[in-house]
Amino acid sequence: MRIMNRLQSRAVRLAAAGLVLAVGACSFDEVLSVQNPDELPEDALENNPSFISVLVNGVKGDYAAALDDPFIWRGSMFTDETLTGINWEQTARLNERIVQYDEGDADLMFSQISRALAQADSVSGRIRNLSENPSSDDRLALTLAYAGYSYIMLADAMCEATVKTGDVIYPDTALYQFAVDRFTEAADIATAAGEEDLENFINVGLTRAYLNLANYSKVMEIAPSVPEDFRWYAEYKEPEVENALAGFTQGSNHALSVHPHFLASPENYGSDTYDMTPDLTDPRVQHDPKYRLGHNQLTRIYTPFAPLMWETYNGETIASGGSPSDLRESINDGADIAFASGLEAQHNLYEAMDAVGGNDGAVLDFVNERRAFGNQAAVALSGDELTMELRDQRGRDLFLAGYRLGDLRRWLRGGDDMFPSGQHPVTEWGNYGDATCFPLPLSEYEGNPNINDPN
Repeated sequence: MRIMNRLQSRAVRLAAAGLVLAVGACSFDEVLSVQNPDELPEDALENNPSFISVLVNGVKGDYAAALDDPFIWRGSMFTDETLTGINWEQTARLNERIVQYDEGDADLMFSQISRALAQADSVSGRIRNLSENPSSDDRLALTLAYAGYSYIMLADAMCEATVKTGDVIYPDTALYQFAVDRFTEAADIATAAGEEDLENFINVGLTRAYLNLANYSKVMEIAPSVPEDFRWYAEYKEPEVENALAGFTQGSNHALSVHPHFLASPENYGSDTYDMTPDLTDPRVQHDPKYRLGHNQLTRIYTPFAPLMWETYNGETIASGGSPSDLRESINDGADIAFASGLEAQHNLYEAMDAVGGNDGAVLDFVNERRAFGNQAAVALSGDELTMELRDQRGRDLFLAGYRLGDLRRWLRGGDDMFPSGQHPVTEWGNYGDATCFPLPLSEYEGNPNINDPN
């Protein structure tokens, strides 16, 4: 748990300082034998029902820690969602769709998500043993749901993955099925507990997992039950769990930029004279109208404002003279991110309806509803053009909230390669590579005795 790790680190530093002072007053043997009466034994968390809430908060904290960075930030750099201004060659390669299994990005992506997953599964097992009524314990339903979302995150990011140092390397589709299994068990418990919000949280996860498994009938069965205004947030509040994304727009770092694909006027990316203010009409993807050079002095950075799925979003647009919420200020307010929502469930529903066919009218109505929200004129489309417009609206509605990499990979499995290609916007970096996912890292091959390094 990130929160506990930070507290433990602080405790270690204080203890070390105290040890130095104490050595002069007593023998070394006495120092070694000192006991801390306030220390919490490890088995207390495992065997005392009073600490279930602490374990549950740890699950939520580990998920939030994995979501902002690495999953959203590094995942968004891998797509057409963001650019980076970091002056590190490895990070630049990641932004070019080049990732190597023996470098830190693949390791961080796999290890952080795996930690969240293992924590959620482990705590679920403990609650089963500690709870008086596990079949109706909403805390168990919650941790199972977080396990389901962790499996989705792992499937979205990784080309393939092991689970908890196991001997099987699973493809992404198997990981989505594991998510379904966790959500299905969680749904039964949440229903028995009578927790409606929790049921909605679980159902959104089910629609996303089923969508990635191309089980469109299940998506269309479940999605309509989720209220349109439902949201579930990953919670960030310093110093417990920081939102790294907000931090990447602080000070002189300037590490995070909207990719030209989502700029108000993508054809004017990098223009020294162009002012995008008149075109910043879509409240969902607001950004600084003029660029600044990034930390690397190469990337033209258009700093994003809080998008729709962030709690600090205020719906204002620069074009109308408004002041969208600044990510650089959002970090002080917590900068919570909705990673499950009624709007996502709607998108999952209409994507499923579009995939099965025969629903152009209903899909077009939804597309124009979302276009109207973004101050865009209505369109009259059908077939492939309607599909692409539906996907564009999804990208705007769910911008910078952890969806784009999984979306592009799902559409690629269906035969549509929408990953950025050709000349990279930072021309000095040359052309994009062809990676579409993060490889299982070298650290797993070295640390997991049950699998062998393919190289």
